[in-house]
Amino acid sequence: MTRSLDRMDDGLRDLLKRQTGLAARLVLLVLSAFVFYLFACRARYAMIDEIYSGDPVPLQQLTARVYTAIFALSLAMQLRLFKKLPLYGLILAAVITGCVLLAKISLLDYQSDDYQIFLSNWIYNYSRYGIREGLGRYLESDYTPPYLYLLQIISRVRDYPWQYLVKAWSVAFEVLLCTAVCKLASLQLKRDGALLVIWHITSMLPTVVFNGAYWGQCDAIYVSICLTALYLGMERRSAGSLFLFGVALSFKLQTVFFLPVMLPLWLRRDLKLRYLPLIPAAYMFMMIPALWGGKSLHHVLTCYLQQAGQYNFMTMNGTNIWQLLPSALPADTKFQFFSTMAMLMAFAVLMAMCAFVCLHREHLSGRSVVLFALLSLSAIPYFLPKMHERYTFGADVLSVVAAAYCPKLFVLPLLFGFASYICYTGGLPGGALVELRYAALLQGAAVLITAAALAKSVSEDEKIREVKG
Repeated sequence: MTRSLDRMDDGLRDLLKRQTGLAARLVLLVLSAFVFYLFACRARYAMIDEIYSGDPVPLQQLTARVYTAIFALSLAMQLRLFKKLPLYGLILAAVITGCVLLAKISLLDYQSDDYQIFLSNWIYNYSRYGIREGLGRYLESDYTPPYLYLLQIISRVRDYPWQYLVKAWSVAFEVLLCTAVCKLASLQLKRDGALLVIWHITSMLPTVVFNGAYWGQCDAIYVSICLTALYLGMERRSAGSLFLFGVALSFKLQTVFFLPVMLPLWLRRDLKLRYLPLIPAAYMFMMIPALWGGKSLHHVLTCYLQQAGQYNFMTMNGTNIWQLLPSALPADTKFQFFSTMAMLMAFAVLMAMCAFVCLHREHLSGRSVVLFALLSLSAIPYFLPKMHERYTFGADVLSVVAAAYCPKLFVLPLLFGFASYICYTGGLPGGALVELRYAALLQGAAVLITAAALAKSVSEDEKIREVKG
């Protein structure tokens, strides 16, 4: 009997260490999704009880199905990316993915000011119209049409807390976000175990959790598309990269912080200029439903100009240097006296970065490109006025990739993440964790470390090239 139990122990250990085939991965996916669905059905959905007087079970099951689909998508992507992991690694991935997503489900009942004032009213207005009529409606929204398409899809669901679905879109795009981060990291790291850790670190970043599952913001959408475009660019797939940059630009103006990375990619001959028209072509492609619905060409081309004229403040809880201005100065006075200087400083920083990579165009490795992109995402918003706390979301995420390329830069995700988190707490109930000026100091330190790392990377690449030459 004892020997039989020992053989079972040995067999189980061997099974867990064995690499899994397609059939085993499919079984794991189905079983994990079923278990997750059972947990999701029993999660707390307070808003359903508040707005629905009948049997809440069907609505709870609908919510559970939506988030189970997101769980299945996330796990399926991990099973596809990390094929070399043994069975115990894949089981661990399923458990962690389920726990993280259930944690995000626990945040669904929170309603942000943006949702209460804007999103809920836009969705309600869409619910009163048909699809085509809704596509052509002007809702006094400063969002571009592609994001409004998602809200219109949500409006088709009646008698339901729409905030659950608003957040579901963001959480679903977090799967693409984690995938893009792992793809970028895989250009440097080849071990599936390390890449799996990076996947889950990304999914659990405080700003990722609060941005989507808590606030219902959409920054994961455009950032995930931009990071995918960056990966395709580094893989010399010019057409796909530039098309995706155009798609991202159609969702959020903050995509412009990513666009400078096209310069080092072009200098490395990763991108070809003949594909550059794909950016405006992709933007206009995403506007076709709005034009079909009746919106004017002028509207879809100038919606970002409307945004530029709003919120005349030096900072909107942003992690930038203008948090250091004296708080006693009135906000309008700060903007009047410092806004022009701030924009010129940001432009000067951008020009300096571009000049630097042009001077060292023969010595740009993949690591240098990643660091340049991170510097663009962090340094430019650090000096621009009108910055919200969410506008450095891309830097928070890309810093994980930078740390994968150079482990000595592990401090960057900590600095960028903590600086953003401090500013996020400024918009949460109870007020900021500490004064936001400390976030500006942390962000400034992270920007300087990134700039120094970029200079060091280029110098090392130059020495390597000289040795090989």
